[in-house]
Amino acid sequence: MTQAGRNAYPEDRGSEVDFGPFSEDRARIDRITSRLDETSDPSERADLGSELVRSISRYEDTFERAVLPRLYEGRSDLAKQNEDRDELRRAMDEIHQRTTGIDPRNVHTSDGEGFEATLHAVVEKVRALLPVQDQETAALIGSLSATEQQLLVKDVVHAFKSASERPYPPHTGVGRFISNARVKLDHTLEDVATPHHPGADTVNG
Repeated sequence: MTQAGRNAYPEDRGSEVDFGPFSEDRARIDRITSRLDETSDPSERADLGSELVRSISRYEDTFERAVLPRLYEGRSDLAKQNEDRDELRRAMDEIHQRTTGIDPRNVHTSDGEGFEATLHAVVEKVRALLPVQDQETAALIGSLSATEQQLLVKDVVHAFKSASERPYPPHTGVGRFISNARVKLDHTLEDVATPHHPGADTVNG
């Protein structure tokens, strides 16, 4: 199990629950943001920005469909988190629009400072939001029986399989499938001219 997966569970329960790819994407987000702290190369930063948006989008779509509904049971204080997610998605959508179908080497050509400001905002917002969601998930798991934990894991894994890679996910499974197919096509077309990804290659794990 990844470190991010372990961090999502209360130690006093000694839980061995693993969310699989969902936990792996959580760890990948941390790797990307850490790499962004280290590199100043424009092409790598553009590629990392694109990868960060895809990973966060999958993570948040899964969280909202599989975890959040359970948190709403008896809760009335999650409005601030919803607002934070909306702000994060607005910033991510700008990065998505700036990087889709574009060679990473060309992303900074037009308004590089604006791109960097938005990317910085995405990193700050996700670093503020995800630890809160980690705590919410830990508290939820701590309140569940072993059987209920298994059901939660099943729902999370199922939701992640169809999670959207766009900041604003479609509302249906078919819509998410078509949307993800377009994202993959965009990246395939990019690879015709740019067969390497200077950012993704450093954080895949």
